[in-house]
Amino acid sequence: MSRSFSDSPNVLFSAFVATVRRVSTGFVRVTLRGDDLAELVPRGLDQRIKLLLPQGRYPDELRHSFLVESDWRSRWRSVPLSERPAMRSYTIGEARPESRELDIDFYVHARPGPGSAWALGAAVGDELLLSAPDRRLEQGTHGVQWAPGAARHVLIAGDETAFPAIAGIVRSLAGDVRTDVAIETGHADDAELVTRWSPQAVVVERGVRRGGEALLEHVTEWAATHGSTAATAGTDFYAWCATESARVAEIRDVLARSGIDSDRIHVQGYWHDRERAELA
Repeated sequence: MSRSFSDSPNVLFSAFVATVRRVSTGFVRVTLRGDDLAELVPRGLDQRIKLLLPQGRYPDELRHSFLVESDWRSRWRSVPLSERPAMRSYTIGEARPESRELDIDFYVHARPGPGSAWALGAAVGDELLLSAPDRRLEQGTHGVQWAPGAARHVLIAGDETAFPAIAGIVRSLAGDVRTDVAIETGHADDAELVTRWSPQAVVVERGVRRGGEALLEHVTEWAATHGSTAATAGTDFYAWCATESARVAEIRDVLARSGIDSDRIHVQGYWHDRERAELA
């Protein structure tokens, strides 16, 4: 069933590439700048926004600032597939509305998808359209999945695609929250995007294995040791995990088999290890 998005606070912002920098082996940081961004609501944490990645020039019907989500999605769907921008979700690394800037850290996959490919080819002055909450429409925490409630013990796990979100989450945590962080990576300098904020994070080496496999093994071991305690903690425990879509489902099942209530587990497939068709 299609959604109308009539109550969405998201609008279409136009921005331009200000800088492109390789910040580690696997990450490219693109800083965007534009007057529209003064109206963007940055939530931090794991806030997700939509990027419309162009195939050449943007279609004229999308080149209007502040189109509400129901409008821009309708226009986007009407564009022929050969010209339609690819739509992908990304986490805001840091937003500076007062400076009309935001940073997005793109993880460059071994088989680059539309986001990785765009970031690798981005040049100063390139235009990028993105959908995010407008401060004049925003109500609540649209785009944020992190919802621990009053939990005093949290498990956070993810591969490189989740590093910007994990960094945003751990930056927000009070010092007295027991935090177990596990990150999967093949490069130590990539891990620094998280470990600078969470020095106690367990770095799980991926090597040449498929994304999420080493993370699944680690969470399975964690659950064998801590799962029953987390289950009896009830609302005092919360788990957040994001990695490849097939693996993250297995991680959810491991935690559920430990007896942890499903409403205390948030899992998110951040990427697919397969080709996928464009979705509206």
